[in-house]
Amino acid sequence: MVFHAAILRPSSRTFEDTLNGQNHYCNHDIIVMTVKKAETLHPNQIIEWIPYNNLQNITYLTEGGFSKIYKADWIDGSYDEWDSKKQQLKRVGRQTVVLKKLENIENANQRWFEEAKSHLTISNKWPLIVNCYGLTQDPSNGNFILVLNIMDVNLREYLQQNYSQLIWKERIQIASNIIYALDDIHKENAIHRDLHSGNILHSARSYRFFISDLGFCGPADKPLK
Repeated sequence: MVFHAAILRPSSRTFEDTLNGQNHYCNHDIIVMTVKKAETLHPNQIIEWIPYNNLQNITYLTEGGFSKIYKADWIDGSYDEWDSKKQQLKRVGRQTVVLKKLENIENANQRWFEEAKSHLTISNKWPLIVNCYGLTQDPSNGNFILVLNIMDVNLREYLQQNYSQLIWKERIQIASNIIYALDDIHKENAIHRDLHSGNILHSARSYRFFISDLGFCGPADKPLK
């Protein structure tokens, strides 16, 4: 079943209004316009503005470039399915997510916002790109945060732990997941530009590999700066 985004995203106005309030220091338009482009979405593909107070147990994991990575518990959790009896969307309930926080927003280059745009347009459309649930904002400093699906290990770690036990069927499946994910990105007339074993992530639950870190992802004819 497919649902109309305007009906299913009750928080979309808050999402847009919040971003509109930040245009004195960031090019928020690329995010607002991207959200507006969505016309039909499945429940688990809905992009939300997630209230920061709906996130608990925020724990620092690592950092790189202009972002810091945390994990947190999302109290309500993402949308899961349509309840035909109650005529409303059901949520999965409390779930662990990854937070990718932009640091020093006043001095940040365009890459973080390009990554947000890539996540909003690509990750929720194709199955082998790490899912982005939406955005939130740290009330203490106004920094934007991407809220992403959590994975178990990256490909480098997975191979270090399992290489000697891998059978050919599993090796082919890993390669197949990567190829299909790249093909999906290319269908969006984009290329990843920074693919390596650290941003190919494994989900033990689905036993599949997903591509992440879309910060360099962009049009194939756009030069990398």
